[in-house]
Amino acid sequence: MDQFDRVKEYISVRLELWAAYHNHKENMANAGFLVQIGLFGAVITNNIWPPEWIARLIELPELATFLVYGMLWFLIHYYTRWQLINKRISAFYVAGFDQAFQAMITSDPQSIELKPYQMEALAPSKWRNFLAGIIYVPKGFVRMDASVFGLPHFLAEKVKQRFDTGSGADTLEILVTYTSIALLLLVGVKVFFG
Repeated sequence: MDQFDRVKEYISVRLELWAAYHNHKENMANAGFLVQIGLFGAVITNNIWPPEWIARLIELPELATFLVYGMLWFLIHYYTRWQLINKRISAFYVAGFDQAFQAMITSDPQSIELKPYQMEALAPSKWRNFLAGIIYVPKGFVRMDASVFGLPHFLAEKVKQRFDTGSGADTLEILVTYTSIALLLLVGVKVFFG
């Protein structure tokens, strides 16, 4: 088995792993969002939340209700954002690995550059990455666990190209993120204004 065949096998295996990871992140993001919808329903229906003991212990039950909901909302929202960001990253890798696999199948082996890639896919920005944990920020990531550094050059270029051009994963991420923020605002209106 020559180096070209080993790289082709590596790409095939990694493509399957990235696709499974992508599906897992989508499932986890959906689970987080469903928990948030359930919490939203509990507050809006006024039957479950707030418990009666809050009114007896706290002089401002509306504020206490909103603060507790806000803390729970933030935890669930951040969890869901984390999953959606990792889903977006995995979409870049799936698309890049798929394009690289196609190139290996259809190209002349001599035209494929196999030397290790010496850069990262995206330069980190602390502010952009911090905000990405709360709202959708293009090219904003909470933390990247994957790297194109050291991958075969042609493969890393395909993945980096996806980081530069984006993916269809953005649409779901934007929808879920801003729906979550709208739910927080709706609960605020419900709690404070009835």
